[in-house]
Amino acid sequence: MSRFLKLLALACCAIASGVSADPGLDKGKLLVATDGVSGGAFAESVVLLLHHDESGALGLVVNRPTEAVPEEALPELEGLAGYQGALFWGGPVQMYTMRALLRTDSPPDNTIHIVDAVYLAHADEALLKSASNASVLRFYIGYAGWAPGQLEHELARGSWHVVTATEEHVFAENPDEVWQTLLPPREYRAANDITESGAKDIKKAGTEESRLKQSGDLRLAGQVNDNFICLETAADARMSKDFHGLL
Repeated sequence: MSRFLKLLALACCAIASGVSADPGLDKGKLLVATDGVSGGAFAESVVLLLHHDESGALGLVVNRPTEAVPEEALPELEGLAGYQGALFWGGPVQMYTMRALLRTDSPPDNTIHIVDAVYLAHADEALLKSASNASVLRFYIGYAGWAPGQLEHELARGSWHVVTATEEHVFAENPDEVWQTLLPPREYRAANDITESGAKDIKKAGTEESRLKQSGDLRLAGQVNDNFICLETAADARMSKDFHGLL
């Protein structure tokens, strides 16, 4: 049985039996997109979970800085003009909202502890008085959200690798490098291995077809051409099925 069919069977079993919230998935965990999440908004993303229970899950993508600045998203908030740092893309849900993560040992009263010295904070003037740069304060537009059981199904399909977050992960100096750092080496190589394998099969088939045409055996050349098309299709299928998540 192929890897895809095994994952599909596992997901179907989960749906049939009903999926409850995984107690190991709570705020402070990082969801690291595997190579199975390709071609979508969450490809190579790292999501910090802020909340997870039977009602669903909510998190922020922490490794997607944009070229915009927070002042452009919330110009009415005084003090943002002096903030030194980029606006992060937090996820595709409610892109008109903005959230903040604060790194501090002395959190304000209206914050929620997430992990280590990281707190979810309300973006207001009081917050900007205590922090003014991206090393201790980051702003996120939108968020990532999952319906009840959706995240569990994605985990069953192998779409996410779960690790415990640290403040160094969340406030990494080079956020673009966090995904590659956290993904297990075997997972990081998987897509490339499959792509190379499919390319070798296709190249081999194309060479054999040319050899047979030159020798005058057009009947066998036609059969090889059919196999060549099948190999191309199989290579695409391996990427779109075995390595394609729900997102």
